[in-house]
Amino acid sequence: MTFRNKIAPIMLAVATALASPLAAQDIEAADITAETLNDAKLDAFVEALIAIEAVRADYLPKIQEQANEAGQKALIEEANTAAIEAVADVENMSPEDYVAIGQAARQDEDLNARIMARFLDRLSVTPIRPRQPADRPAPRYPS
Repeated sequence: MTFRNKIAPIMLAVATALASPLAAQDIEAADITAETLNDAKLDAFVEALIAIEAVRADYLPKIQEQANEAGQKALIEEANTAAIEAVADVENMSPEDYVAIGQAARQDEDLNARIMARFLDRLSVTPIRPRQPADRPAPRYPS
């Protein structure tokens, strides 16, 4: 099994999970299908996916730290609102478009593969290097 084959189900799960906060807000999906989706909208979806992941990464520890269910629910609602705002801030994307594309990706393996390819391309643009403790010099990377 190749790396791409292993990550495909993961990306579908990610797209589905990250579309959930918006879908839970009763946002009506736009009329977008895999056949009508253009490259600009697909790129915007990937940017929105990354923006929602940043919101999730910010709120998840806060939600887990809450001692009671009421506090967790309040933070979840706050995170959902932040996710909607993050999507709305992405150029050429709306929450309605995001939900529609997420729904289409769950139903169309080829669309999911296109999203995954763009997502991986986007990640490869900015390689992440491990942080070094302050008392250790940073390693030298070949030029």
